[in-house]
Amino acid sequence: MTTRVYAALLILLAFGGGAAAAAAEFQVPTKPTQFVTDNVNALSSGTRSSVDGELRAYEQATGHQVIVWIGDTTGDVPLETFTTETAHEWKVGRRGHDDGAILFLFMKDHHIRIEVGYGLESSLTDADSYRIIQDVIRPRMRAGNVDAAVSSGVAAMIKTITPSYSAVSPPPSASENTAPPVVGGIVIAFFAMFALFMAFIAVMIVVRIIGAIRYGYLVLREGPKKAKADMKNWAFAGGATGGFIGSAFSGGGGGDDFGGGDFSGGGGDFGGGGASGSW
Repeated sequence: MTTRVYAALLILLAFGGGAAAAAAEFQVPTKPTQFVTDNVNALSSGTRSSVDGELRAYEQATGHQVIVWIGDTTGDVPLETFTTETAHEWKVGRRGHDDGAILFLFMKDHHIRIEVGYGLESSLTDADSYRIIQDVIRPRMRAGNVDAAVSSGVAAMIKTITPSYSAVSPPPSASENTAPPVVGGIVIAFFAMFALFMAFIAVMIVVRIIGAIRYGYLVLREGPKKAKADMKNWAFAGGATGGFIGSAFSGGGGGDDFGGGDFSGGGGDFGGGGASGSW
């Protein structure tokens, strides 16, 4: 065996050993608790919330679990190794049905992967997954519209798995902004707060008017000193009323909640079905 052959074998062993070591050291990401997990803030909060809710509703209606996971890179681990091992460990889908599917996006690597559980491979075939990546997700990612890529990709996956399911919105175009409109909600909230405020003002005015009438009546009947003593109790009662209304007006606030935290894998299994792509 010549020196060149030995050198080539050493190079192959070095690269092969490095790849094997990377695969051996691969740590599966933490199991998601939401239907949409965005580790790099690639999605708008509106899209993350709406797609998460859509996927939750889809599971409730059909039993199938479809989730989205967005990360940065697979590092030294090959894409398919990363996603297949991760899908196997997460057990998305129901035990015995294996009806789970995962849309993976890796923003730094520019990689896309759809993993399909055994039970969905006949309805979401490898060819279907490839078509969704190439025709739906990839153009929108190349246009820089991650919101549209994810919402459109999810809609296409669901419609392919369950053609009769009608709760999915039509896929938006590559240039369309998919964040749900919030103007209507803001207007409704404003008028609700305004109505509460006006009700509070009206009650306070009525309390003041009644208090003035009562004070005048007590002055005539009992004299100024006794009237003032009686009015202290009245003021306390009025303050309690105003305080109750004020607390109702100002209370009840809360932070943003995307509605997540409802996802948990049901025991489904994966065997490498799906497709990969890039942008």
